[in-house]
Amino acid sequence: MKNNGRWLPPLLWGILLAAWLTLVFVFSSQSYEQQSIQPLLLRFFSFHDLVRWLPDITIKYQYTTVNSHSNPYKFIEFLFRKGAHLFVYATFAALFFMFVRSFNIRRVFRAILATLLVVIAVPAADEWNQLSSEHRTGNTTDVLLDFTGGCIGLSVCLLILALARVWKLLRK
Repeated sequence: MKNNGRWLPPLLWGILLAAWLTLVFVFSSQSYEQQSIQPLLLRFFSFHDLVRWLPDITIKYQYTTVNSHSNPYKFIEFLFRKGAHLFVYATFAALFFMFVRSFNIRRVFRAILATLLVVIAVPAADEWNQLSSEHRTGNTTDVLLDFTGGCIGLSVCLLILALARVWKLLRK
């Protein structure tokens, strides 16, 4: 009767994964204006304070150029959005890996491969979804950024699992 609880880890990881994916697609379906943090920044920070605090940096991304001193609000929002891409897909990859791994702990290589494949397919679908959202554009550069975030999340997850295994061996 030891196997009665084997369904619990896949169920828990599956629920977390489904909730995270739902959150990703809800945010992806929002307009640019709905997601903008610029009104919040304008309320709390003056233009001159931000220019004084930020180093003079110019970022060229696809067809856009963002400068920290000419438009600090747009610059901060740009960094926030790209950081969000990394965080969202790092978390997604870790959750997906743990979900797949929970079915068979010994099949780690297969779980890694499945995670890498899905972590490129889901961002592509997300960017495609953004094409139908108001004032949003889907682009391949964001898919690469998302995949990078996914690889980071998977690496952190694997590192934590390896450290947990070492800790368990040292405690014996």
